[in-house]
This record gives sequence, structure tokens and C-alpha cells, in this order.
Amino acid sequence: MVNIILIIALPLLTAFLIPLFNYINKKLPSVVVVLTTAINLLIIIINYNQIILEPVIIELGSWQAPFAINLYVGTLELISITVISIISLILAVYNLNHSNFASESKFHTLYLIIIAGIYGIVMTGDIFNLFVFIEITTVAAYGLTTFNKDKGYEAAIKYIIIGSISSVFLLMAIGFTYSAVGSLNMAFIAAASHLINPDLIKIISLLFFVGIAFEAGILPLSIWVPDVHSIAPSAVSSTLSGLVFLAGIIALIKIFFSLFVNPSLYIYLMIIGAISLVIGELIAYQQDDIKRMLAYSSIAQMSLVLTIISVGTKYAISGGLFQLFNHAILKTLLFLTAGLMIKYAGSRDISNLGGIAKKIPLIAVGFSVGSLGILGVPFFNGFVSKIMIVNGSLNAGEYLLTFLILFATVIEMAYYLKVIQKIFFGKISINPHKIVKAYVPIIVLITVVFLLGIYPELIIKPLNQAAGELLSRSDYISNVLGGM
Repeated sequence: MVNIILIIALPLLTAFLIPLFNYINKKLPSVVVVLTTAINLLIIIINYNQIILEPVIIELGSWQAPFAINLYVGTLELISITVISIISLILAVYNLNHSNFASESKFHTLYLIIIAGIYGIVMTGDIFNLFVFIEITTVAAYGLTTFNKDKGYEAAIKYIIIGSISSVFLLMAIGFTYSAVGSLNMAFIAAASHLINPDLIKIISLLFFVGIAFEAGILPLSIWVPDVHSIAPSAVSSTLSGLVFLAGIIALIKIFFSLFVNPSLYIYLMIIGAISLVIGELIAYQQDDIKRMLAYSSIAQMSLVLTIISVGTKYAISGGLFQLFNHAILKTLLFLTAGLMIKYAGSRDISNLGGIAKKIPLIAVGFSVGSLGILGVPFFNGFVSKIMIVNGSLNAGEYLLTFLILFATVIEMAYYLKVIQKIFFGKISINPHKIVKAYVPIIVLITVVFLLGIYPELIIKPLNQAAGELLSRSDYISNVLGGM
């Protein structure tokens, strides 16, 4: 077994060596990033079978839990870091030809830092280090947002302001938790949570939600998302929407299913998620800027995941997790193909993308595959997760929630099909610009979409196992704390 902590340490170490590689050869940093992300994926593949059978707990230093800083990798974390590793490698390959910035070495440095931060958010077993990894991720994201210069600075400032406010709430939640139980270890907090005043738990949970919902793309904390996504380079938009949001949702799940299990709080998450879902879809429908449309769609999708997971049954949680991982894959495909269409047409407006499929067919097909996957069309990866979500809400007797999910899907269908109709059958009014095509990343992502759509059992069994582990908090506590 290879020490799993390497998937955090390797990107961080390589990030600080990027200036040296850049000094040797200007093209070397992008190649090094590909190698780094490929090695991370290889490390996970080597450890996969062992972690599926038994969670891995890593304690740093000579201390033991609950005093040690520890990482915990169970089935949920394993699936998450596997998806993160696959997508980060695909984006690294894309960046070989599409990261032509004045400070390219800085771009690759920040990219590796944000990937390391995302891994840390998912794997940490300590609430203060959760804060640290969120800050690492967020600061790197601030930098990546500015690579489109003037407009990027404006979006980054909004991002920084909202992120700073969220950080204060998160620190308050950590402070209250520590004062109540005397530990920062998640397993110890979970074991001692019954000793905390129930009213204080509600306050702490709310503070955690506000602090992390910013990272997870949940309204109203996600008002920064459209500005940042519409301005940022396509690979950055893909990273934020596909990977940062994924990590944020995983962090919320840990807080509400591992630390403070209080089913009465789930109804509030469900209400917030449902409202955010419908609002996100309605605003997305009104957009003519294709990247803003995708940004609001991401907000809606994260809200859908939060809503269905809040139902709290094993089947609903499995469906929500499947949708979360499908979203990461599909939004990566959508943002990359949308970015290439924008470069070719010289415009982000959907109205200016008419007939673009006749000029760059593979890219248009890639966007369509991503759209149909999001909509849950049969044989696409989103189909099974959407069915699981609807069935999960129906089986729990949440009929109003089922209606809202279907209503949101109808809105979603309207704006995605509108874009597909435009790019395939619209009138050509394009003054084409030369672009470097990205066939390999697009083809790989399309293949993954159909692979999970046709063989969903590849991931459903481990997802069910992950959902079962979330609902068996006592196993998590005993795995980390042992006989304490």
C-alpha cells in the first residue's frame, strides 16, 4: 500500500517547484502537472481495493486520535478522490494547449495548490484543518480567477469578500465546537455531540452551513459563482464547478451526517436546497451568456444534491452522491466545450453560436452529450442518478419535493435543448477564430458519460456502501478512536 497522504503532499511540493521547471523550459510546467495528476490517480488505483474493504486512517506525528491531526479515507472519500483525480488529470491534459497566459507558471502552481486543497477538504478528519484546506482552496481559486485580467479582478474581489465573510462563520463554528467538547477531531466531536446543548448544536450547525455553503455553491452564498465562472478560463470554471463544489458538498455531508446527526435539521437543509434549486434553474433559463447559464445550472445541481441527501435514507443518499459525481464529470465536459465554442465564435452569447456544430462538430457533440447527461436522458450517466433521486423522494413520502425536482428538470430541459437547437440548427453568423482543439479530453469525458450510463453498477455498489457508512456513525467513531 502507498501512503495516501502523498496525493496531498505531491501536488503541494510540485507547486513550489513549478518556477524551477519553468526556468528550465517554459513548456515543462504543464507536462509536470500532467505527470503529477497521473501519479495521484495511480496512487489511488493501487490503494482502491484495500480502502473499499477497510477505511484508512492516517495520523500525523507521534500522537494518536483524538490528539493527532488525522486523515480519514472511507468509501465516500475514496470515490470522491477517484473522481477528483480523473478530472484533474483530464484538465491537466487540456491545459497542455490551453493555458497560454502571460504567467503560465503561476497558473500551474495555483492549479496544483487548489487540487491539493480539494483533496484535503475531502479527506481531513479535523475541523480546524477543514478550515485550513478550504482557505488553501479558496485563495488558489482567487488567483486563478484573475487570469482574464480586468474583469477577472472584479469577479475575484466579489469572491474574496463573500469568502472572507464565510470564513468568519466557519471559524465561529469551530470555536463554539471546541469550547463545547474540547477537541477538533471529527470522530471525537461525533462521539461527544450528545453532551452538547441541543440549541447550541443548532447554532453551530447553522454557522457551519453558512461557512461551507459558500464553497458548495448553495444560494444565497453562491452569488459570486456566475461572475467568476463567466470570466474565468474554462479549465478554472471546470475546476470550481466540478471539483470545488464537490468537495464543499462532501464537507457539508460530513458535518450533518457524522458530527451533528439531528434529523430535525435536515428539513431546513431540504427547504434551502429546494428553494435554491428552483431559483437557480429559473435564472439559468433567462441567461444568454452560455457560461453564466452553466454557472446557475451548477448552483441548481448542487442544491438538488443537498435536497435529496437531506431526505436521509440510504437510497436517497446514494442517488444524491451519484448525481454529485455525475455533475463533476458533466460540468467539466460542458465548461470545456463551451469555452472552445466561445473561443471559436468570439462571443459568450448563445444567440451568436448559431450553426457552430457545422464548424466544430466534435466540440458541439461534446456539449450536447454533457447537456443530455445533465437532463438524465437514458444511456447517459445522469439517467440512473435522476431516477434514483426521484424514487428516493417518492419512497420517503416527500411528494412536494418530487414535484419540485421534476418541475426544475422541465426548466432545465428548456434551456439546455434551446442551446443544442441553436448550435446545431441555428443560422450561421460566426466570424471564426483559430482555436487549438482538445480532442483527447473531450473524447475521454464523452466515453466516461456513456460508460457510467450503460454500466451504472460500476459505481452504484460503492455508493450504496458509502451511504451505509454515513448512516452508521458509530462505525466511523470506533474506526478512528478505537477503544477510547
